[in-house]
Amino acid sequence: MNTIQAVRQGWAGRALALVNGIIIFGFAATLVLIPTSYWWFGVAALVSSLLGCGALISYRYFPRIYTRDDVKLVGALVFFGSVWWWSVLDGSTLPWVDYEGFHRLHLWPFIAAFFLLTLRVFTPSPHWLWFGVCCGAVGTGVIAIYERVIIGLERADNGINAIPFGNLSLLMGVLSLVAGIYYFQKERQLYYWLLVLAISAAFMGFLASLLSGTRGGWVSIPFLAALLLPATKHLISAKIRTLAILSIVLIIAAIIAYPPTGVWLRLVAIFDDIYQYLITDSANSSLGVRFELWRAGWFMFKENPLMGVGEGGVQVWLDALTAEGILYERIADYPQLHSDMIDTLARRGGIGLISLLLVYIAFAATFTKTLLHSEDNLRVRLLAVSGMMVVIAFFDFGLTQAMFRDLRAFSGFLGFSVAIWGCLGCQLQTQPLPSTSLSAKSTSVSSASPKQV
Repeated sequence: MNTIQAVRQGWAGRALALVNGIIIFGFAATLVLIPTSYWWFGVAALVSSLLGCGALISYRYFPRIYTRDDVKLVGALVFFGSVWWWSVLDGSTLPWVDYEGFHRLHLWPFIAAFFLLTLRVFTPSPHWLWFGVCCGAVGTGVIAIYERVIIGLERADNGINAIPFGNLSLLMGVLSLVAGIYYFQKERQLYYWLLVLAISAAFMGFLASLLSGTRGGWVSIPFLAALLLPATKHLISAKIRTLAILSIVLIIAAIIAYPPTGVWLRLVAIFDDIYQYLITDSANSSLGVRFELWRAGWFMFKENPLMGVGEGGVQVWLDALTAEGILYERIADYPQLHSDMIDTLARRGGIGLISLLLVYIAFAATFTKTLLHSEDNLRVRLLAVSGMMVVIAFFDFGLTQAMFRDLRAFSGFLGFSVAIWGCLGCQLQTQPLPSTSLSAKSTSVSSASPKQV
C-alpha cells in the first residue's frame, strides 16, 4: 500500500517540492522587479501542478490529506473565478488592464486553486518564501532610490503603476519583518546574516512605498504592525518590542519630514483634494476622480444589482455618464473604478461582490484559525501571521485602488496567499518548535534540542 509519505519521499515528490520552492522564491523575488515575471511563474506553477497530478496518478492509492480548510479555500477561489468567467462570457469581453491590453485575469483563480492543491502534497520549505520576499523588498528599495534620487522621477514605479508598486513594496517590507523574527530565533551564524538581510529588506520595502507616494496603502500600516504582536509573542520582551516599534516610527517620521522625498506633500494634498471636491465642486484631483468613479459604480450597480453591467459594460457607462455631463469627464479615461469592491459590484453585481468577499473571508478565517492553534509552534504562527497580513493588506489596498485589475497585484495576492498556505503544510508535518523569550534564550542554548529544517 502506497502512503502519502511514500509519495512525498520518493524522488518525484522531493523533486516537485524543490521545484515548488524555486517557483515561490522566484515569484516573490521578481514580482515587482521584473514586470513580466508574474506570467513566467504562473505558467511554471501550472506545469508543476500538472506534473504533481501525474506523480499522484502513478500511485494506485494514497490516503486523503486535504482538510476542510483546503476545500474552503479552493471552493472560494473557484466560485470567484466562475462568477468572473460568466461575466466575461456573457459580455464577450476580456478584462482590460490599463496600458497592458486584454488579459485572461478570470482564469487565474483556477490556476491558483490548482497550485494550492499541489503545494499541500509537495510542500516546500518556508525558507524559499522568506528569502524570496526579502530579495524582492531589497530590490524595490534600490529601484525606488534610483528613480527618485538619480533619475529624479516624481514617483517611483519601476515602469508599472506607482500604486501597486508602492503597495506591494510595503507588503513585502512587512513580510520581511516577519522573516526577521523567523531568523531571530535561530542559533546558527548563517541565520544572523539572514536576519540582517530581513531587517534591511523591511527598511527598503517601507522606503520604496514612501517614495512611490502611494497614500492609500499607508492606512494599512497600523493594522499590519498590530499583527507583529502575536508574531513576537514569547519571543521578544516587551521592552525590546517597544524600542523596535519606536525606532521604526522615528525612521518613518524622518523620511516623511525630509523634503526631497515628497512624502509630506503627498499627505498634505489629501486635504486639498477633499476641499476642492466638497467646497469648490472640482473633481480635478486624485481623490476627486476617485469619488466620481465610485459614484459611477453606484449608477452601474443600480442598473443591475444582481449580475452587474458586465465586464465590458463599465466603459460604456463611463462614456455615457460623462457625455451627459452627470460625472466629471476625466473618469472616462480610467479602465477601473479605483476600488476592488465597487469595481466588482459594478461589473458583476451583488453575486460578484459576495464571491470577492468569500475569498477574503476564506483565507482570513483559515489563517486566523491556524494562528489560534499554533501556540507551541513558532514557525506555524509566523506563517499564519504572514497570511493574515496579505489578506488585510490587500483588503485595505483595494478600498482605494482596484488591485485585482492589476497584473502584478492580482497575481501577488493569489501567489502570496497560496504560497503561505502551502508552506504551512510543510510546517504542520514537523515537530513543534517551542517559543522562547529573549530573556530565556541564553539558558536554553545549553539544553539539547532537535534540529529543525
